[in-house]
Amino acid sequence: MQDYPPRKPENPIPSVIDIAALDLWMNRGENRGERDFPVAQLLQLVLDNIPQAVFWKNRDSVYVWCNLNFAIDAGVGTPYKIIGKTDYDLAWTRDQADSYRSIDQQVMDTNTPVYQIVELQTQADGKQAWLVTNKMPLHDQNGNVIGVLGTYEDITERKEGEEALQRAHDELEMRVKERTAAEREQRNLAEALRDTAALLNSTLNLDEVLDRILTAIGRVVPHETANIILLEGDTAHVVRFRDQVGQYGMYQNLDRRFPLNELPNLVQMATTHQPMILSDTFNAVKWVTRPDTVWVRSYLGAPIETDGKVIGFINLNSAIPHFFDGLHAEHLRAFADQAATAIHNARLYKQAQELAALQERQRLARDLHDAVSQTLWTASLIADVLPTVWEEDREEGRRSLEKLQRLTRGALAEMRTLLLELRPSSLVEATLGNLMEQLAAAVMSRKKLDISVNVSGECRLPPDVQIGLYRLAQESLNNIAKHSRATQASINLECKPGYVNLQIEDNGRGFNPAEVPPDRLGLGFMRERAETLGAKLEIFSEMGRGVRISIIWDHLNRG
Repeated sequence: MQDYPPRKPENPIPSVIDIAALDLWMNRGENRGERDFPVAQLLQLVLDNIPQAVFWKNRDSVYVWCNLNFAIDAGVGTPYKIIGKTDYDLAWTRDQADSYRSIDQQVMDTNTPVYQIVELQTQADGKQAWLVTNKMPLHDQNGNVIGVLGTYEDITERKEGEEALQRAHDELEMRVKERTAAEREQRNLAEALRDTAALLNSTLNLDEVLDRILTAIGRVVPHETANIILLEGDTAHVVRFRDQVGQYGMYQNLDRRFPLNELPNLVQMATTHQPMILSDTFNAVKWVTRPDTVWVRSYLGAPIETDGKVIGFINLNSAIPHFFDGLHAEHLRAFADQAATAIHNARLYKQAQELAALQERQRLARDLHDAVSQTLWTASLIADVLPTVWEEDREEGRRSLEKLQRLTRGALAEMRTLLLELRPSSLVEATLGNLMEQLAAAVMSRKKLDISVNVSGECRLPPDVQIGLYRLAQESLNNIAKHSRATQASINLECKPGYVNLQIEDNGRGFNPAEVPPDRLGLGFMRERAETLGAKLEIFSEMGRGVRISIIWDHLNRG
């Protein structure tokens, strides 16, 4: 194991040793002179007191000598007991011995030192020690390689510190990654909830909102399929479905209904008002496998509730067992709350629409009774007596016939106006000039009032502007018919590209605008509608001099 780049020590042990002097020192026989012994003792003393372990071997990797540190690590006790032993005779493992001898041979065969060898050693006390070893060739006086000299230093503490530092670094990196992932997940959740909330504020189309909710869930909680079920009493109705992977949608029926008690998982959520996780549907008693769910291995559901009542569920399915966790459940519940808001708003809007439709039907019924029915009843009476009147007084009969004609035309105009109310798209399809003429004819059929209509130019207006101007004219003529006591009125309509000037005037009794509250005569309604259109509304009137209403819409200067 080589963890450090080899480098040459600053003060390596010389690779050329006087082998004759070494033999003289090592051999305790008669060849050793008395004067050499103290030098050998001094050398041994020095070697035994340095922190490194020192050893040398002969050409066959047999130990020749060592210092005390090496002897202790090797388990031989004293240096002189190392003589004649090999690495296989010492404390380390066979693999370690093989490695040591392999490096010995490399050094001796190449006649090249090897420095900074990082290796693991099993020592005599059973300790696993990390070493940094240096080995160099030994030469005789003729330069021949006769062995290897080695030193090593125990770096276990340093190695353990480095490993601890690396573990701390890895742990820190992991925590940073986890935090980054968590922040990214929270950001995705916040963005998905924000987008859904924005949609809730922009539309009351329930199907569109529920589709968007399922799309947003897919950004935050991975899954294969998702559906939204709404409760209709004790019946569950699948109203939305989404297949994230495009494999399971063929089995789904969006209009499917089934008794709630057929699915225990839904029953439990309806009872507890809490999300539910089924980690493995194969072993879950609360799961009923149907033909379209045989592939599902894990399930996550959350109840949709408003005013403390469960009204439906959001359900997610995965083909992987143990896929969903508590965090997924928390995120799904947030979307269930949004679905509850969307459903609540849509239902309120539907109720408002139904109420508005009812009120509109009631208004139309009143108009039919007050206008068309009365007109037709009068026309019927005239028609009944017309033959007798004609026989007695042809001039009177002629006047009755003209009145009958006026009444029938007025009734027809009233019916056309009511049909426009029943079919709002007709208000856009007709021209604004034609609409003014129909309004005038309808009013004249009810009142002895002559209304002239003058149209200049052709109006091509946005639908909301055309409908708004029609309503303003309608309200103005209704006020003339009910309150003005006028005998004549006029509608003057001037149209240019992006510009409309509508003037409605009568010769009635008029009023003092300063004395009439804003909410009387529908004036408040008219001002609000004009403001919505960006039109300028002005009312001119004096007592005894009639009323003139001016409405100007200018596309370039709206408001």
